[in-house]
Amino acid sequence: MGPCLTPAVSPGRKAGCSCAPPLSFCSERSLMDSDLDLLVRLQQVDAEIERASEDLGRIPQEVRIAEEELASSRGEYEAVEHELEQLLQGQKDCERKKADSRALLADYRGKLLQIRNNTEYRAMLDQIGFVEQAMDETDSRILELMYSEDEARAKLETARMKYDRSVQRTERKKQLLQERASELKASLGKLEARRAELAPLVGVRLGRRYEQLRGAGRRMAVVSLQRGACGGCMTNVPPQNAVEIEQGATYNCPICGRFVVCSADLEKSIHGE
Repeated sequence: MGPCLTPAVSPGRKAGCSCAPPLSFCSERSLMDSDLDLLVRLQQVDAEIERASEDLGRIPQEVRIAEEELASSRGEYEAVEHELEQLLQGQKDCERKKADSRALLADYRGKLLQIRNNTEYRAMLDQIGFVEQAMDETDSRILELMYSEDEARAKLETARMKYDRSVQRTERKKQLLQERASELKASLGKLEARRAELAPLVGVRLGRRYEQLRGAGRRMAVVSLQRGACGGCMTNVPPQNAVEIEQGATYNCPICGRFVVCSADLEKSIHGE
């Protein structure tokens, strides 16, 4: 049987007056005996279902974060690897350029022996000098690239080690997240089964009101009296109603609609006492 609710009548107003709706309700007896006790237990189960569902919903995001970290580490490795490839390609280009200059120098020197004109001879010497200078510059560039190659190889090894650790860490994290997801799904299955057992036991009227409150975004349908106010919306409870709540009555908050009960009674119901 559901609770018997009696309107809290304002001073000076007759109990049977219908000029205005009552501001609040306080039951003539505590609902902690059965109906409200079941409602609190149902509320606890729903709270656990919500927490488990939220935890399960966060797992795909955590997997994405882990994969993004791995992708970032892989990107760093590939960037250094590309840098090394560019340096090696630069050395090949320099060696090719040096070989071309060596062949050109041999050709100029061969022609130099055949020149009989002083002007042409001096011009050819200038050309040979230009080629030799270009070869010296190419050798210097090759040395620079070789030093850079050593640095790049060291950076590549560091990046490779970092990437390998990132791979291992990501695989382990994904494994743990998969295990956690399996645990949460199993837990949700048990909680849903427990809810299916409890829901029919709650009185129809209380159950309907409970679902309305949850549908309105009020997860906690049953709250305790806190410093003379509703523990849900913190609206002050009339002093007389507050006294009745402390004596075991149940108050229906006119603002948020929650059931307000004595904190001691609520604690007993939560812990199954």
